[in-house]
Amino acid sequence: MKQAAMDVVRYGRLLYERGLTNGTGGNISARVGEMMVITPSGTCKGMLEPTELVTVDIASGKAVSGTPSMETPFHLTVYQERKDVNGVVHVHPRFCTLLACAGIEIIPGLTPEGLMVLGRHVPTVPYATPGSQDLASALRQKIKHADAFLMESHGAISVGKDLKDAYYRLETLEFHAELQYRCLMLNKGGPLPEAEIKRILRN
Repeated sequence: MKQAAMDVVRYGRLLYERGLTNGTGGNISARVGEMMVITPSGTCKGMLEPTELVTVDIASGKAVSGTPSMETPFHLTVYQERKDVNGVVHVHPRFCTLLACAGIEIIPGLTPEGLMVLGRHVPTVPYATPGSQDLASALRQKIKHADAFLMESHGAISVGKDLKDAYYRLETLEFHAELQYRCLMLNKGGPLPEAEIKRILRN
């Protein structure tokens, strides 16, 4: 549990330092067996200490102590539905959130790396009130089909085999959101040819 808490703090600071989250926005969690360690509600992710994190039972959703993030319901959904996932990152990065508010889906196939890290498709989770069971239910409908998601009028989520994997995926997602935005501004660029997309995804 101690290592998981240290990982959450480490990646929270990286997210904050790289401008992928701001203020008290976002939440991060890591699975440890049947429990998860999650950031507390209303805290800056760049200034956390391991002792501030909250441990939550995944099956019951009950916190052992403290007040976990308001978004705990969708973190629980991820871990309940995806036994292969041990890390979840949810933040409001500038370009991902811009596209999510504009109703524009991210196109991973702009680059080979986008396809390799994000897959062919990044689903958009329909809007629901933050922290609600409705939002957790909306994510539940999508979670088995991808590892990165936009949240309509909200932000982005990435998941991974561990927190490091989820962090790198989120970083890649934001890079591609910015790349796509700038291509739109230039009115140039587009996805790789379908034959190349299929070749890359076979590997």
